[in-house]
Amino acid sequence: MNTARRLLWLPTSREEKYKAKQAIDTFIVRSGDVLAAAVIFAGTTWLGLGGRGFAAGNLIVAAGWLALLIPLLRRFRRLCADCP
Repeated sequence: MNTARRLLWLPTSREEKYKAKQAIDTFIVRSGDVLAAAVIFAGTTWLGLGGRGFAAGNLIVAAGWLALLIPLLRRFRRLCADCP
């Protein structure tokens, strides 16, 4: 996971990495942790989901991420054509 996340920074300049990486690592990653806890709380408390319900939800989220990954990968290849 960390290796894939670091690959996204290859086409950026050193200044962009310095300014944006810390903010993203701090706020976005931690917000994702809070969101994951909220989803588990809501799923178990209000929706009454068990293991199968969460597994089905994970499959749906994974399919969404894969659908988002294809255009992102195409753009990354265009941006990183000059990368060493």
